[in-house]
Amino acid sequence: MIKTALILACLALTALPAHAEPTRWAEDPGGRMRVIVTPPEADGTIRAALQVEPEDGFITYWREPGESGIPPQITISGSDDVALETIAYPVPKRIDIAGNTDMAYDGPVTFPLTLSSKPGTLPSLEISAFIGLCKDICIPFQATFDIPADPAAWATGPIDAAILAAARSTLPEEPTADFRIDAARRTSHALDLGLTMPGGTESHPEITLANSEGYIVEAPKGHWKDDAYRLTIPLSSLPEGQDAAEGDWLLLAKSGGRTLETPLVFDQGQP
Repeated sequence: MIKTALILACLALTALPAHAEPTRWAEDPGGRMRVIVTPPEADGTIRAALQVEPEDGFITYWREPGESGIPPQITISGSDDVALETIAYPVPKRIDIAGNTDMAYDGPVTFPLTLSSKPGTLPSLEISAFIGLCKDICIPFQATFDIPADPAAWATGPIDAAILAAARSTLPEEPTADFRIDAARRTSHALDLGLTMPGGTESHPEITLANSEGYIVEAPKGHWKDDAYRLTIPLSSLPEGQDAAEGDWLLLAKSGGRTLETPLVFDQGQP
């Protein structure tokens, strides 16, 4: 969620070889970015990515960035039948800036994109990317990348195809039998969670809850009971004025060298 006040303050076919083609780098004082695309698959699916390289000391943001960040936004236009289906987010870090905790990346990061197009055609693309690059302040950075409906613009770049494949390996896991949420309850006082996780009963995972209203909550340490990890997050730890019943929740858990990302749906508990 982009904070308006922050921005105001900071603004001062298939027949083609399956290789990837990068656009030019768009430059900014805080870093640079470009787009990589692959030719459409038989069903019209286009695998692509936004590649961001912050300058030293700068960061860019996850899907729910925290108190003061700007999450990546992608807009697709061009051929009438082209659309953005998904943007995927590599595992972020908790980073403290000026007393605020942000979920961000302090080095090069590649966001995988999935686009759709009409099967059997080579579309033209106009990809607009809007990100935040932050150090002492956040600098909004926007660039537009044009990929014409020209085979020469789509058919080269095996190294960048490898970058796309590597980017997929940086994504968090979905729930599995040994890494999942077992229980989630919301009462009038707290959010109670129970999880199955790797790492052993002596470990304390890093757990972050993100809300679509535009904030994150750092979970306190929990405890192990009956081979499950249990923790309680007091509602008093939510930002002032926020209601736990509003917005969609997402859980990010790091444990045993692995990271789980999954939607979080609470059962209503008793006061």
